[in-house]
Amino acid sequence: MKSHNSPSCLLLLFFVSVSLLPCLAISRQDTYRQYADMPTAQEEGERESGRDGTHYGSGFGPQEVQPVARCRHNYHKRTEAAINRQINLFLHVGYVYSSMAHHFGSCDVSLPGFEKFFQQMADDQQVRAGTLSKYQSMRGGVVTMMPVSAPATTNWGTGLEAMQKALDLEKSVNQVSVARMGYRKGEEKRGAVK
Repeated sequence: MKSHNSPSCLLLLFFVSVSLLPCLAISRQDTYRQYADMPTAQEEGERESGRDGTHYGSGFGPQEVQPVARCRHNYHKRTEAAINRQINLFLHVGYVYSSMAHHFGSCDVSLPGFEKFFQQMADDQQVRAGTLSKYQSMRGGVVTMMPVSAPATTNWGTGLEAMQKALDLEKSVNQVSVARMGYRKGEEKRGAVK
């Protein structure tokens, strides 16, 4: 019966470990490099600068067309613009609800239930805007932040008046959203089979 501690097994183990050393050294150079087509940090530094000091990757100059994002597929510019408008609408509505919350939290009015409700509504609008922003980025679109307009007033009156204004605001948001999706009053969908 032969022993496994023979010199030939040890010699084989030595050669295998020596042959793997270059692979270990290369993998430790750039741990965040996942694909062969991604530039390493050294290659990033070697890129030539453009005329005005900007960098152009893959040899694209200032007059040449830049390629679109790799993840962008069947994503129309109108859809991207509509989602950006919807994001801006959600941010505006959140801004209005935040104004209402601060109105009811002031020492003059001091209605903590209304303050909590409107603050929760403002937070919900922020979450909706964030969800659409993530979707836009996931599809390869660009999230364009537009100026958010201020509320028309800072005095929201009584709780009943503020709730009526909030209902009107939600109705207008719903009408704008439905109109952007292509629905019309009394119809199912545009282009639906009858």
